[in-house]
Amino acid sequence: MFKQKIIKKICLLLSCILIMLILYLFPKTDTINTYIPKTSYNVSNISDSLYVLDQNGYVSRIKIALKETNTDLKALEMIKYLTINEESSKMLPEGFKGVIPEKTKVLDYKLDNNTLIINFSKELLNISKQNERKLIESLIYSLTSIKGIDNISILVNNNKLDKLPYSNEKLSDKLDKTYGINKEYDIDSIKDTTMTTVYYLSKNSSLEYYIPISKVTNDNSSKIEIIIKELTSSPTYETNLMSYLNSETTLKNYEILDKELSLDFNSEILSDVTKGDILEEVTYAINLSVKNNYDVEYVSYNVENKKIATFALKDLE
Repeated sequence: MFKQKIIKKICLLLSCILIMLILYLFPKTDTINTYIPKTSYNVSNISDSLYVLDQNGYVSRIKIALKETNTDLKALEMIKYLTINEESSKMLPEGFKGVIPEKTKVLDYKLDNNTLIINFSKELLNISKQNERKLIESLIYSLTSIKGIDNISILVNNNKLDKLPYSNEKLSDKLDKTYGINKEYDIDSIKDTTMTTVYYLSKNSSLEYYIPISKVTNDNSSKIEIIIKELTSSPTYETNLMSYLNSETTLKNYEILDKELSLDFNSEILSDVTKGDILEEVTYAINLSVKNNYDVEYVSYNVENKKIATFALKDLE
């Protein structure tokens, strides 16, 4: 009996030592500094952004898994997804479609100092009047989401596309996200306007995704102030544009330090005050909007001057 008790005590002691060793070797980490997506619209193994038309006609951001890894080949694969009735375009999620006219081909292309020069066949000009601007937006936002491409230049049959076929809107030699997307105007004067692109959450029957809206206003607030104001205003007049940011949320302060945009909010941004959590949909919409409007690499979230989380914007695309 005495011998069995000794054996039990020795086993218990060894178990305690083993548990302490595991805890020492694999300590718990409390700091969140990397964004780990968990929702259907941003599955971790789907890493490429494509901007296509949704069922309401918005140029919308969805996630796809491209096969190619080289910058130029990835761009060509994206163009096939964006071209109507191409085999790749048939693999788009239900409710989404490309905007490049059917039978359009890439005659040649060149990547020159981060500018992708694409020479399309004449079929590109078969675009409809209502989609001519959306075509340019889709190409810009899709292709510049690829690392190594900062802007694009469009040719048709070796000739520079310098204006849109219907509106005659002039196009720059190099096109980037300053062109805007899904533009909305709220202006009193054509002077002193600013454009800020805000990402809203949307959904259809099969998928949640994001819609960028470029707001053109006379508002002289900073872009981050406009972003937060728009996301807290809950645009109920557009039922397919959603924001989970509490309308009582206030941006108390912000500053840019060494490629990091630091945001300080009141406690209303928290989904759970006791845990200090912010909804993923909230941080993701803000981060996408910041990435489109600021040249920063990180966004940090603070509540009443206490850091909650930091996100690397390179992880968004």
